[in-house]
Amino acid sequence: MSTTTASGSRTDPRSQSPSGSVAETLRRVPAQLWVAYGLVLACLLLLAVSSEGGLTLPRLLRILSNAAPLGVVAIAQTIVIVNRGIDLSVGPVMNTAAILTALLSASPGARPLTTTVLVVLAGGGIGLLTGLLLAFTKIPPLLGTLATATVIQGVYSLATRGQPRGSVPDGLRDLADGRVLGSPASASLLVWLGLLVAVGAVLARTVAGQRFYAVGANPRAARLSGVPVRAHTVAAYCASGALAAVAGILLVAYSGSPSLTAADPYTLNSVVAAVIGGAALAGGTGSMTGTFAGVAVLALLTTVLNSFSVPSPVQLVVNGAVLVAMLLLNSRLTRSRRR
Repeated sequence: MSTTTASGSRTDPRSQSPSGSVAETLRRVPAQLWVAYGLVLACLLLLAVSSEGGLTLPRLLRILSNAAPLGVVAIAQTIVIVNRGIDLSVGPVMNTAAILTALLSASPGARPLTTTVLVVLAGGGIGLLTGLLLAFTKIPPLLGTLATATVIQGVYSLATRGQPRGSVPDGLRDLADGRVLGSPASASLLVWLGLLVAVGAVLARTVAGQRFYAVGANPRAARLSGVPVRAHTVAAYCASGALAAVAGILLVAYSGSPSLTAADPYTLNSVVAAVIGGAALAGGTGSMTGTFAGVAVLALLTTVLNSFSVPSPVQLVVNGAVLVAMLLLNSRLTRSRRR
């Protein structure tokens, strides 16, 4: 079926819609997202030439599987950043989750599913307390969550006397060691991707999710529009605590034993992953698609640096430099888009 334009010429919509819709979709993709996936491509190319094995699909799946704990906690961090916050307590919450998982698993009659539910609830409870603190006071999120992190570290250090005990059952170890249909992908990778899709759908497709962006972009305007700003702040940190607990479970599944410090680097790395993916620390911007790219960049970059035998302290410097560069770039892209 053809249509007639104002000039009298006849056009076939079947010949216009596909290309037009694709072009329109590409124009709507934020510049930050193009940059993020450009970095992913650059890391893939570096990985392909940095080792004798090159880049293969099994190797890529193994790298992403190992990055699952970071992927999950990066989702948590992105939710909070979108809501104009930051959560510096995600690392201690992960450590707490790992300690609780090992402790509860060692009790008689313990079941992995029950243990997982209890640990996730505990993480959500910590996030709830943090959210209430920030929602009903004027404490900045940076200082509030730093204080929360310090308290959490003190509590589990006292409770364990510096020596966490317990064991990780085979049912949980399968998250890290179990392979899906004989592929190099682990079950933890599916957990990460499943949470990524679910949270992404909530943020992008629901009214509640869009309100998180509204609160992050302009809390005062959101409040005047009838959005319950405090409730969304509490919900953001509650979700962050629960997801950080899931990440802690995945981490202890890999390591096989709890630790007081194993998750400490994940606090900074989760922020770096979110920022690489286009999340603005000023709030109101961020997506799960971008966060996936940010995690992939960190995972691939770490693999490349390890292949060149770069020391861990230097890797920290590289991650910090990437964070600063992406903050500057995202700030410039945001200003140019508003003009």
